[in-house]
Amino acid sequence: MGFLDKVKGMAGKAKDAVDDQVEKHSDKIPDKIEGAYDKASDAAEKVIPGDESPDEPAQA
Repeated sequence: MGFLDKVKGMAGKAKDAVDDQVEKHSDKIPDKIEGAYDKASDAAEKVIPGDESPDEPAQA
């Protein structure tokens, strides 16, 4: 595993942590802000895939 792969993996984990917190506290976030975050998160997912990529079903 190369250096850039490690960095990409770390960024993916950080993105997943932020996604989890946004989902957890979504009732406190205004809809406009949450919508903008969702768009940005979807765009970031294409570049920095996290643990739950759209091609793989989420494990329960």
